[in-house]
Amino acid sequence: MGVIADPAGAPGRRPAMAGKPEAAFLALGSDALCALNEERDELLDIIATLAAAADGTGQDRLRALGHDLRTHAATITVVGQVGAGKTSVVNALLGVPGLFPTGPTPTTAVITTAHLNRPPPRPHVEATFQFFERDEWDRLLTGRGRLGELAQRINFREEPELIRAEILAQRQAMRERLGRNFDLLLGQMHTYDQADPLVLRRYLGARHDGAEAASGQVDYAGIVRSADLYLTRPGLPFPFALQDTPGVNGASLMREQVTLRCLRGAEICVLVVPAMQALTSVDLGLLRLLGPQERRPLILFVNRTDELDAPAEQVPQIRAALETALQAQGVGPLAGIVFGSALWAEGALSGRPGDLPERAQAGLLDWARAVDLPVLDGADPCTSVWHLSGLPALLAAIGDGLSAGPTRRVLDRVRDELGVVATRSLAALPASDVPSDDIAGLNLGEPEVQARFKAMSQQLLAELRHDSAEARQALKTRLAAAADQFVESTVTEMLRHIEVYGIEGQWTCDPTRLRVQVRAAFMTFARDLRANGDDILGSAAKDTSRLYRDLLGDPGRGVVIAPPAMPPFPAPEAIGQPVRVDLGGGWWKRWIKLRRGAQAFAPAYRIGIAQAASAILAETEGLASAAESALRSTLEAFLEEHGRHLVAFARAGQASGTALRSATGADRQQVLRQQIQAAADSLKALPAHA
Repeated sequence: MGVIADPAGAPGRRPAMAGKPEAAFLALGSDALCALNEERDELLDIIATLAAAADGTGQDRLRALGHDLRTHAATITVVGQVGAGKTSVVNALLGVPGLFPTGPTPTTAVITTAHLNRPPPRPHVEATFQFFERDEWDRLLTGRGRLGELAQRINFREEPELIRAEILAQRQAMRERLGRNFDLLLGQMHTYDQADPLVLRRYLGARHDGAEAASGQVDYAGIVRSADLYLTRPGLPFPFALQDTPGVNGASLMREQVTLRCLRGAEICVLVVPAMQALTSVDLGLLRLLGPQERRPLILFVNRTDELDAPAEQVPQIRAALETALQAQGVGPLAGIVFGSALWAEGALSGRPGDLPERAQAGLLDWARAVDLPVLDGADPCTSVWHLSGLPALLAAIGDGLSAGPTRRVLDRVRDELGVVATRSLAALPASDVPSDDIAGLNLGEPEVQARFKAMSQQLLAELRHDSAEARQALKTRLAAAADQFVESTVTEMLRHIEVYGIEGQWTCDPTRLRVQVRAAFMTFARDLRANGDDILGSAAKDTSRLYRDLLGDPGRGVVIAPPAMPPFPAPEAIGQPVRVDLGGGWWKRWIKLRRGAQAFAPAYRIGIAQAASAILAETEGLASAAESALRSTLEAFLEEHGRHLVAFARAGQASGTALRSATGADRQQVLRQQIQAAADSLKALPAHA
């Protein structure tokens, strides 16, 4: 018998709640999401007000800004090792236990994205499954791309070959399972009007045991490239995309590579770790890769607290150990460390917490003694269990992350641009205290605006090129020093091993030390590049604001353009696979025997290790190039956008004012002025954000 009574004392009876219980549960902890939603709605109202008074140029920009607001949804990526329970956490965040298939042995390498409160690509579509294209399989199997480049390293082919073997085995298994349909399915997409758990298991990870084939149900797991669900969750007022990733550090190298590549596009990351084994070396590696150097919020969710014997006593100890480890590794500060249990959340969502295993129930009661539950009028036991599960705290951390991260940047950019549109619209109207035949013109002509903007842009881009080249050269110097040190120390260790143990068996070289040094070098480069970028983007904003004010005259005195957000810089994504050498076979053994000693072998081995190191360095230099390109693109996009607006303002200034006067009359102009001024006042009234 369980130690927790179900609501109303009736086994299996769901608590009495208004509407769907998951909606009420998900609303708990969503205060920050509600605030974001309110701010977005206010900005949309301001856009509607301005659109009624703006001219053609302004209306085009307002339509684009409205589209940006309506379609924005930050991507929250959930990662973790196999067995951490991350998919169960995702299911709890969606309010549907068991929606995505879970288990100790995952079978697919699919990135599954749940788009919350976003319209699907077509009406009445709730789930889409995209199969691999034929050329995608061919590229993987023929070794083209990064996999093929890695395989060219002399005698360091183990990892790429293992991945290739895994892909071959998966393809063959799917061909045997599907027969002639295998080739027909490649490149196709299946859509469903309902995201049913049974359907999801067929596409995302059900094991093929013959039962499904007997019932006519085909298991497609293995050829699905991506899965997208479009779900409505009233309890989550602001839309976002929730990504579930394959676990890392499992038997599948391909799943691990899929997850690591996915991290580059993550805007908020939630790392799920088990309470009984929090922060292994792989978890620490993931934390370093996901670290705050990229200015994206990172949340640590310590799951499976239900497995602790005494959570009230152990959780503070685990938290202290986590904080010490994070500080020692130079990781932090995080956007939040949340303790909880997806299993407890499932008990709350099912309405039957009394059906939880007795150990989980005992841990829940122990944890309740240490947690200050919020005072909720008429709260039922399931609501208390939901709070104890940590899901409301996780949702609050996600909301705070959006408020400080990608969503905040989008809202601030829209706010700044609406201010420019309002100022420009006011400048196009005649002054209210001048005769009706006088038109308020702009202070600069189009040629002068173009000349000043061109000179400003050239100067800013030249400064960026110069500063980036200096940062890149410093990075190359640091990388070369790290590689030389790694090669020499590794060769020394290899020779010592041969002298002690001979040339039988395997010797393993762990490149973790090199990767730590490489990452430190890259972080220094990223810090320097970001500091230079902040200065240049700030100068671009100040110079552009000054040009707007010079162009618009008195109405433009309040124009202050915010600098564009610094783009995220990708971090080295590979945690570090060991390089193994078979000393007792192949040309390694023959070389040593022919030279009659390990010392004679050292130069050749030094070449091989240098090649292994060069691959790591080449990846890092490629990321540095990507960071430079992202910063340059950010500056160019900012300049292109405002240059277009400035020229359009200068070109349309006098003519648009004259046309407006002749078409509408003085009374209409006064109404337009009042509308635009009301929108500008509403913008000023919005809360300020750092």
